[in-house]
Amino acid sequence: MKQKYEIKKSCLRLLGMTVLSFFFVACGNDDIDNNYSRNNYEVNLTASSENVILDESKPNEVALTLEWTPSHDYGNDYIVTYNYQMELVGSKADAIKEYEDGGMFIRNYTNKELQDLLVDKFDQLTSTKGVMKFTVTASTEGPRLIVPDIATVSVTVKTYGAKQFMADKVFLAVEGQEDIELVPTASNPQQYVYSGELPAGRIYFPVLYGDEENAICPVTPDMAITTESMEATVVDRTETNAWILPETGNYRITVDFDAKTVKIIALGEIIEIDKLYLAGSAVTGEDIEVARTLENDNLYAFRGELKAGSLYLPILFADTKQYAIAPKTEGAQDVEYAQDMPLKQIALEKAMRGAYWNIPEDGIYRIVVDAENQNIRIYSQDTDIQSKVVGPWNAQNAFGNTQDETLKTYSGPIEKLWMYGTFNGRQTHDDGVPAGFQDKYTLNQSLANPNVFVYKGANLPRQTAGDYWEKNQITGSVMFFVGVKTDDGVERTNNNAYAFGSTADADRDEKRCGYITATAGTSLELVEGQDDNRYAYFIIPENTNYVMVDVENLKVIFDHK
Repeated sequence: MKQKYEIKKSCLRLLGMTVLSFFFVACGNDDIDNNYSRNNYEVNLTASSENVILDESKPNEVALTLEWTPSHDYGNDYIVTYNYQMELVGSKADAIKEYEDGGMFIRNYTNKELQDLLVDKFDQLTSTKGVMKFTVTASTEGPRLIVPDIATVSVTVKTYGAKQFMADKVFLAVEGQEDIELVPTASNPQQYVYSGELPAGRIYFPVLYGDEENAICPVTPDMAITTESMEATVVDRTETNAWILPETGNYRITVDFDAKTVKIIALGEIIEIDKLYLAGSAVTGEDIEVARTLENDNLYAFRGELKAGSLYLPILFADTKQYAIAPKTEGAQDVEYAQDMPLKQIALEKAMRGAYWNIPEDGIYRIVVDAENQNIRIYSQDTDIQSKVVGPWNAQNAFGNTQDETLKTYSGPIEKLWMYGTFNGRQTHDDGVPAGFQDKYTLNQSLANPNVFVYKGANLPRQTAGDYWEKNQITGSVMFFVGVKTDDGVERTNNNAYAFGSTADADRDEKRCGYITATAGTSLELVEGQDDNRYAYFIIPENTNYVMVDVENLKVIFDHK
């Protein structure tokens, strides 16, 4: 077949494409459609349907047909080859690629063939929708380069089989009421939350997913609710089980699609909090956030200035402030300083209208909320918890050495506590001070109790290094030092420091260190001072990322959280 070229300009142009060179001559001022003169895109790929629901009852029936038209015919001097490709969008599995040279521009797939491809090859879940992408590439080879002709089509295919914990819409169904549609929270699209009054009786959660009408329900029929997250399953709505609400009341319900659980709690039994705030006339300006403590996820604490006036605590949960913490007894209540005062969860509007604690005067207050045991403690400046005070003690003199005033210990309240030992190879402080302390392993003072110090972060290293006198190689040893002010004002040195060590047998005079191997989650005793306890270490468990030290009650816990 003779190739057609239009030559309209009297100039010579060299065009390099890959390894081929071609000369084109044209004259005049007319534009040349180079794209059309080189490529005639004619391949058109079509699917018999854009949405396919596979039918398990008809395994051999054709579910999907793909057809495409041939590429442009450039004549006998050109050979056209077709590459057919099938892939599942989002799958990590490699695409299926086929070479077509028999002129069969059609593919048929039965229900079973597509099911097997999607589930076994592409790892798509059963009873779920996935987008399949089909591509046909026509490659033309001959005297000149022809850009490949590519056509694609996407088809949504739903597999059959065991139902998945998925939904397009979620509803709440309870006896005696119409279904209530639930919406996902703004912060977590996989979590649906409902709060409100519900009657006693059976409850489950209808869901729409594609063509299915399913239900989220308990594994066994008529289960009593608990205060914990409950295991849930998905079944056809006509076969659903249900949980039993024991009595009419206000409930908060959380359906978690990631965890595949349902939580149904009566308001007041458990208080669920994303964030907690201080509000009322005792707070000037915007609400003040109350921090969740590092030592206890159910404990919240604040220390700062308040004005005389009303105080209640709004709760942020599932992106909304609907409820607040207020006195358990109705109305306004006076504060009993440093005492556990019972609390309850009520509607925020009710707290604003007159359910609160009275703060009697301006001042600095410490507030500790225990959401699990549902009590609150409020400390005035006069009744506040005081930090443990240590020192001064000069160990050089205590051990019979010459008094050295530059080595006096820190004297005053404990405000910082450092870890020290071979757990980090006794690496230096971040600014190079050769003391063995590092800021990233500093224990933070709790807002709830200034005598509790907590580390919570990355797993602590368990390096191996020589013990204090380099007699033995020890892995993962640690003890705790209060900082000492040196001449340059640096509050970290292991020389002559006040220490919290283990109960292990250690002897400074014999230059002998001692070690206690800690068990994760177990409370161990501390020994304080500047004597042999400075050489008595704990061996931390592997994967320790939580350390809690109580310098008042002399307890330490190593754990993984």
